[in-house]
Amino acid sequence: MSSSGSILAHPASGGTAHAERETIRALLLEHRPDLERRLLVGPSGALLLPLPTGRSVEIGRMRRRGEARWVVVTPSADGAMLREPRTLGAVVRTALGALQEAEAPR
Repeated sequence: MSSSGSILAHPASGGTAHAERETIRALLLEHRPDLERRLLVGPSGALLLPLPTGRSVEIGRMRRRGEARWVVVTPSADGAMLREPRTLGAVVRTALGALQEAEAPR
């Protein structure tokens, strides 16, 4: 899965978005300090959580229904699933849940 600059708004383009991204990063690391070395910022400004499969969980801003929203994009058998949590805390819970699911032994 790769980020697309055409759909994800770059967080550095606005102070609020950048601050929110840093809040999401801090919350992720609070719950999973082991992610510090894995958590990346992609070319679009999305947070990336690489998975052992070579894919990743992406957290970014995307224009949906007329406004920029935080979304979590997770790998699926069909390609990718877009999730739209309503709060920053829900974004973190969604991303961590997807990460836990992807890391679970099969």
